[in-house]
Amino acid sequence: MTNNSEHTQQSYLGRQTISMPTFVIEESSELSRLRNTSINIPRRLSTTSQITIPYGAEYRSQERVPPSGADLKQRFFLSPGENYDGSIRDRRLSIISEGNYSLDDDDNGRSTLIHVDPRGRKHYQRHRQILRIVEPIIVALILLPVLVLFWECGWNVVWILLNTVNTRSLTREIHTISEDDFTHYPIYILLIPYVIVQILLLILYLGQDLLYRFLKRWNCFIRLILLKVHILLLASIYIVQWVVIWTVWDQYTPHEWYFELVLSFTSLLGLIVLIGHLSDLVCAPFLVSYDSIEYCIQFGCPLLTRQMSSWKINLINYFLYEVIISNIAIVTWRGFYHFLDECLYPDDSDKSAWICLLMGYVLYFPLMYFQSYLEYLNLKFEFWTFISINFPQLYRNVRHLLAFVSCVFLWRGIWLLYDSYIAVFESEFLTYLLLYLVAFLFLALIQTSSSVNGPLSNMEDENRFFPLYPHCYVSTVIRKFSHKKCFN
Repeated sequence: MTNNSEHTQQSYLGRQTISMPTFVIEESSELSRLRNTSINIPRRLSTTSQITIPYGAEYRSQERVPPSGADLKQRFFLSPGENYDGSIRDRRLSIISEGNYSLDDDDNGRSTLIHVDPRGRKHYQRHRQILRIVEPIIVALILLPVLVLFWECGWNVVWILLNTVNTRSLTREIHTISEDDFTHYPIYILLIPYVIVQILLLILYLGQDLLYRFLKRWNCFIRLILLKVHILLLASIYIVQWVVIWTVWDQYTPHEWYFELVLSFTSLLGLIVLIGHLSDLVCAPFLVSYDSIEYCIQFGCPLLTRQMSSWKINLINYFLYEVIISNIAIVTWRGFYHFLDECLYPDDSDKSAWICLLMGYVLYFPLMYFQSYLEYLNLKFEFWTFISINFPQLYRNVRHLLAFVSCVFLWRGIWLLYDSYIAVFESEFLTYLLLYLVAFLFLALIQTSSSVNGPLSNMEDENRFFPLYPHCYVSTVIRKFSHKKCFN
């Protein structure tokens, strides 16, 4: 990943994983106009800091970045000027976009570029348009309910086990915190599972490179089985982590909705101050994954480093995400979720659920389909060029915030319906455990069980339908089915 000295200074002053806007120059008039604008960029960066960064030019990004940080590699202007030395991937994507498509062979690491004749090109473009329309619909209406079912059942399994250990009566109202008879847990009951999952996460972070090389040596089938086991283990760890932290905040903080809402907004601001963006709050249906060791073993790291060993980078990344950001994300989700519990038809769960689903989908589909338009809005209007250059964090964070609100609405709506209507056995524990495993097996069969955690690192979307969030599961499945006999 190339970084010039100006780019390095900007990255040092504030993490730019999501903050840099993308400018794709296609028209010569736009190119000349934006080149004139870009003259001021070095001067603007020079006024930001007058301190020379020691070894600044030697700091580099990691090979794998967080999934919603795909624009880490992008510069202010991607123009074919004389000083532009585009990466192989940039040049490859530009070739693919000109009426060609690529078939990848994951077993030998090769890819074949297929040329499309003019007649086939029209058919290929029509196919791309259909795929662009259908993909968000499939994810939102088919995959998301199964993902929520997995988390809802896993959450209830953990909660029932905590109650069993605590030798208290069981109740299904795990999110109704306004009642006076909610379960109180001794701190050690919550602390022990939290310490266990944190140790397991630390092992997975430190051993990710070793595990990746180990899986690379196995054949397709064995690799697939071991990958699914890893995904299920990691998903279970995250569920325990969320249940424990959520319960701690429920037990030791006031339950007034306005206090929790203020705490959530404070967490939002803290997240912006810490990492500069809100993309880590966004999950499915905006972020989905394809089961592959390329996306589901190694954790993406947004840090710029110089001459640092991989285990140190992984250790810092662990503390950043699993100790700090995870707690901030849970506090933020909890406040908005409980606000809806208290204020959106608290006595009618069905009506509350359907309103949440309506609001969630109303936000979701425009945010998905208009990503490219909003990303390249600066090419059409001078005002947006000014905004995207001078306020890049604001330009992206508004959309991240709307995507996060959409996720809260959708997850809560589906979750409430499951809480109201799931009943298979008399034993709630057996019901939730069975559905937990069934949901995972279904997702594993269609090669997206890793979506329960989200892609751990950035996924390469050759179609580039959705530039802000990696959303190429359906495209990946179609491409792989077209030329492979078995999954990667």
